[in-house]
Amino acid sequence: MIIIPAIDLKGGKVVRLLQGDFDKVTIYNEDPVGVALRWEEEGAILLHIVDLDGALTGSPKNIDTVKRIIGGIKIPQVEFGGGIRTKEDIVLLLNSGVNRVILGTAACEDEDFLKDVVKEFGPKILVSIDARNGIVATKGWRSTSNIQSIDLIKRVRDSGVREIIYTNIAKDGTLAGPDIYGIKSLLEFLDLKNIIPQDRGGIIASGGVSSLEDVKRLKELEPEGLTGIIIGKALYEGKIDLKEAIKC
Repeated sequence: MIIIPAIDLKGGKVVRLLQGDFDKVTIYNEDPVGVALRWEEEGAILLHIVDLDGALTGSPKNIDTVKRIIGGIKIPQVEFGGGIRTKEDIVLLLNSGVNRVILGTAACEDEDFLKDVVKEFGPKILVSIDARNGIVATKGWRSTSNIQSIDLIKRVRDSGVREIIYTNIAKDGTLAGPDIYGIKSLLEFLDLKNIIPQDRGGIIASGGVSSLEDVKRLKELEPEGLTGIIIGKALYEGKIDLKEAIKC
């Protein structure tokens, strides 16, 4: 299991939203490359970048910023999501140096597209399942589908996706602690314990992580298939030291 620092981009700046609300935005830094270098210096081996403008509009808007980040760091892996709805977007991002592309709305709304890109790009495709009261939200979290998160996670796994990011939107940006119960329920549903590691994949937890104690609690779910923890606001507000989280 790894710790993954998050960089959320809006207008080329590093920001955080409260529960995905674009009217409740906090700007933390206007130099995303500098932020990425900080996480590199503190030991990050994977960076999680979200294009909030892209998520809202349905097409990536911060690709030039992502290219600058990738060109300025030595972190070996960068994953990127936000507004990716076409194969052309995926190819563009991979050619720009992104290692893992995260699908959200497209994975929820177009099962054939998901199967097609997983067949072509394999483990370079991740899916983010973002839920509000157990129901999947799409289009920058401004629309609500009629799909339960547990149903989507089954469909996504059946499509060949090995690793899934799960976010309880009510927890995101709140520093109120992660959705341990929800994550554990999804892991129990997937029942990954008896699957050999190379075929296993798993879930990356996102949203609400506020302390090293939260990291330790999530770490207990690693045997059940938790593969990573994305941390955002807690890092920017000094609630968690990245080096200490990695040690955990």
